[in-house]
Amino acid sequence: MANTPVCPTCGEPGVPIVYGLPTRGARAAASAGKLRLMGCKVPLEPDRWACPQRHTWRSGDDGQLRAAIDAALRED
Repeated sequence: MANTPVCPTCGEPGVPIVYGLPTRGARAAASAGKLRLMGCKVPLEPDRWACPQRHTWRSGDDGQLRAAIDAALRED
């Protein structure tokens, strides 16, 4: 995925984190490793990105996150 942050812990590319009840498309994208589902309870300061090593972090801006989520859902 272009223009997504890399994990500050391991350097792997990140995928966007999605909170809330997932749609069928979001579940498919998560199964394909294009985004990560974190459940329905959104923390006060939620992480935005996750890597394959299961590290999570906050980075970037809302536009970057939204674009990455939209791209993950479009690819399915």
